[in-house]
Amino acid sequence: MAVTHEAQEPLSTSASSSSFSFDGLLHVQSPTSMPWLWGTKNINLCFSCYRKLASTKATSNDGLKCAIDHILEAQQKGEINEDNVLYIVENINVAAIETTLWSIEWGVAELVNHPEIQKKLRDEIDTVIGPGVPLTEPDTYKLPYLQAVIKETLRLRMAIPLLVPHMNLHDATLAGYDIPAESKILVNAWWLANNPAHWKNPEEFRPERFLEEESSVEANGNDFRYLPFGVGRRSCPGIILALPILGITLAA
Repeated sequence: MAVTHEAQEPLSTSASSSSFSFDGLLHVQSPTSMPWLWGTKNINLCFSCYRKLASTKATSNDGLKCAIDHILEAQQKGEINEDNVLYIVENINVAAIETTLWSIEWGVAELVNHPEIQKKLRDEIDTVIGPGVPLTEPDTYKLPYLQAVIKETLRLRMAIPLLVPHMNLHDATLAGYDIPAESKILVNAWWLANNPAHWKNPEEFRPERFLEEESSVEANGNDFRYLPFGVGRRSCPGIILALPILGITLAA
């Protein structure tokens, strides 16, 4: 758990003020109401790191480029300004890194509270991978019970229960309700994944459900009852980062 707290450390002092919010993201309350937001140093640290990177970036464009390279190039071309870049940095920290850490903490907590599930997971790892053998990302896909534990963690303890808000460009009608253009749309994904009308004993942490009656359900949005990363063209691209990290960490 100390590792996740350390990873959260550079995020911000904004948690120590009454509250902070990012345009387009959910309003984030202070640690008094959301205890997993730890009092941290200063979000300006993130911004100073960006500025240092921008000032020391090589002039050569040879070789592979990462996302930061493309962001800095867009700024240099005048396509975006520094405020846009800082907004992107904020979103990466809150919407990607932080949410993965929250899911790791919930997964560890559930395994601690359910030692029988923890033992079953450890037995699978020892049998398939071997005792004491370091896990790699490809190894995690050989462990169906581990994948079920990850899915169940994301179902019961969804990091962003209402998903990231979206906005409709035009007037729309849904289920008889008129939705004006440019409305902020929130999807209660947690309820979809915990509705007793569609899930057997949804309040129970039971990874076996994803090996039995819900074996066809995946986290990529193939079933509208289960949308931890959203669905469609606006789904969270962080799924390709979050799932491997969750697998490697929970199996460690």
